Amino acid sequence: MRKLLIVMTTNPLNRYYYDKYDLKRINNQGNIKVKYWNLLQIHNKKIVRIFKKKGLSDFFNNIGPEPLNKEFKTSYIYNYFKEKKKCIKSFLLDQKFVSGIGNIYASEILYYCKINPSKQAKKLSKIDINKIKYFSKFVLNKAIQKGGSSIRDFKNIKGKSGNYQNDFKVYQRENLNCLNKSCYGKIKKKIISKRSTFFCNSCQK
Repeated sequence: MRKLLIVMTTNPLNRYYYDKYDLKRINNQGNIKVKYWNLLQIHNKKIVRIFKKKGLSDFFNNIGPEPLNKEFKTSYIYNYFKEKKKCIKSFLLDQKFVSGIGNIYASEILYYCKINPSKQAKKLSKIDINKIKYFSKFVLNKAIQKGGSSIRDFKNIKGKSGNYQNDFKVYQRENLNCLNKSCYGKIKKKIISKRSTFFCNSCQK
């Protein structure tokens, strides 16, 4: 089955598939200019059907701000999390809250924040929320500088492998020692929102 990526974010980190014929057809259907192919993998027929029924603007209206966008600020995160019982890791994967973080970077961001991925969003302090905002930008900017993360066969749009996987603090480091020199914890793995989640069992509270 062919898959096609359409514009979701200016964050060029994830693998992409595209077909020139379908890309041209989507441009005609949605009247858009495609700059990046990344993050959202949908069968081409489904994309065309979405454009026909709702239009491109309606489709993107349900997507949250990008982490690198100025709209992703402390007040936005704080208000979004009010009385929410869902865990923070699930929110970082929720495209309605924030677009473009992805599973790998969600684990890495929460490690830098020293926040347990299972912690309920409503229990996060304003200090925690400031950390989420700051380290979301920090991790993604660092990953962009390194060309993304090459897990299995990922290559960027220039056909080159990324290097950020060499800087992973928790992802795919199950049962290894925490890299925080003042911590004696181990990296553990659990499933959250049907995705593998890695975290330190000691310094992430």
